[in-house]
Amino acid sequence: MLNFLKSAKFRVILFILAMLVGIMLYAFSTGGYRLDAEDLLHSVAAPFQRVSNAISMRVEHGLDVYRNAEKNYEENQQLRKEIADLNREVANYEELRSQLEELQSFVGIREAHEDITFSAPCEIIGYVANDPFGAFQIDGGSEDGISLYDPVVTEQGLVGVITELGDKTATVTTILSPDVSVAVYCSTTKDHGVLTGSVGMSINGLCRLQYLDKDTALREGKTIVTSGENGLFPKGYMVGYVKEVGMEESGLTAFASVEPAADLSDLSMVVVITNFDGKEVRDEDP
Repeated sequence: MLNFLKSAKFRVILFILAMLVGIMLYAFSTGGYRLDAEDLLHSVAAPFQRVSNAISMRVEHGLDVYRNAEKNYEENQQLRKEIADLNREVANYEELRSQLEELQSFVGIREAHEDITFSAPCEIIGYVANDPFGAFQIDGGSEDGISLYDPVVTEQGLVGVITELGDKTATVTTILSPDVSVAVYCSTTKDHGVLTGSVGMSINGLCRLQYLDKDTALREGKTIVTSGENGLFPKGYMVGYVKEVGMEESGLTAFASVEPAADLSDLSMVVVITNFDGKEVRDEDP
């Protein structure tokens, strides 16, 4: 209010009022009109009353806002809490839906490979520190029927093998590691070879397929599956796709780079192959 009285707008209003009063007085004095003191005061005070009413309304509005501030704050906090709860429920729903989709995919694995025995789906609970090939731990172990060197897979393809085993957990070394070797073949070209990890190729998420015939018919895009030799892996399980074919430095054999069918960089759940036709050959080895 004090600022308004000191403002230029207030001075302009006073000047206009003074002019109006002067004009009215002049008109009445020259025209023979008579103005009662009450009418004069009302005419002069009317503009001030309008300004006063406007100021009162603004002050009243400000007081209402102040009085309701605490109530509005509490309502706002309650709304924030309800929104946070809804966001958590949505996140939980999305997680459950994702898990359900994965579980449904594992049902598809069993239907497509009726001759293979699988463990229950296992969640990835952590990754091995400083392992450049993506080794990880799962929440399944010997109590779940899992054994050392059992193959680990997803619906898309082979992931790796069990290399460390506990009662309730196990460590999986992926096919990107040079420590894992898989006998594989191409069903269309009949080329056989050994798939293993390569330090150089693993940087790009690829494996090395070696011991190919130098006249191999393999070309980019060809499908590679397990051959089932030596009883280490079941026959015919998806492994990956040929990316590039080249000759070894010796010139005696060829090799190929293979992209795993399973996305090893985006795993959350896997299953373990606990039994398959031919596995007993491996188990009988000393």
